[in-house]
Amino acid sequence: MSDLLMAIEAEARGDFAAALEHYVKLADRSSSLDRIGIFQALARCHEKLGRLREAGTWRQQAGRGYLALSDDVMKADERQYLALVEYRNAVQDLHADPAISEVAKEYAAVLKENFSEGAEGLTHEGLFAGAFFQSLGDHLLAAKYFFDTAEVLSEQAADSNDRVLREAAVDAYDRAHASAMKAGRADVARVAQVRASDLRQMD
Repeated sequence: MSDLLMAIEAEARGDFAAALEHYVKLADRSSSLDRIGIFQALARCHEKLGRLREAGTWRQQAGRGYLALSDDVMKADERQYLALVEYRNAVQDLHADPAISEVAKEYAAVLKENFSEGAEGLTHEGLFAGAFFQSLGDHLLAAKYFFDTAEVLSEQAADSNDRVLREAAVDAYDRAHASAMKAGRADVARVAQVRASDLRQMD
């Protein structure tokens, strides 16, 4: 039986250690797109076994794999978003690990590309990014993602008259204000404070 089938069958029955033994043999053998799936499977099995550092490294490899795909294999915007998802998983797995600094730089670059046209459709990613960079002490990036995401949430709340979205926007502006102050960007902090205040008055 092939390593691929043996790996999948082992994973299906919850024998993640056995699945790893077979998946790792496939990591360098498959096509560029299939290899990403193997990286994801390796990460998934390590996560199930509680080996988060190893999982994070494979998530990072999956993110790099998406970025390396050519346009004839996958559209740029699609592979950028899928890479973002893998990098988000990687930084979650590597939280508090020394390897986080390298992955955080790659994650920041992928985030920047995904947010190049704004935070529309990326509000969850934006809030996660703000909280992540805040936890690393990078208050300037935290302020950026909290503020940009708050802007989109505020627009969505206005269009739908949704109180929950409005409260989320206020919270994001508040966090943008706090991070901007720590980053020495009083101008951004003032705008965030004013926007949050305006939204509060709508309640």
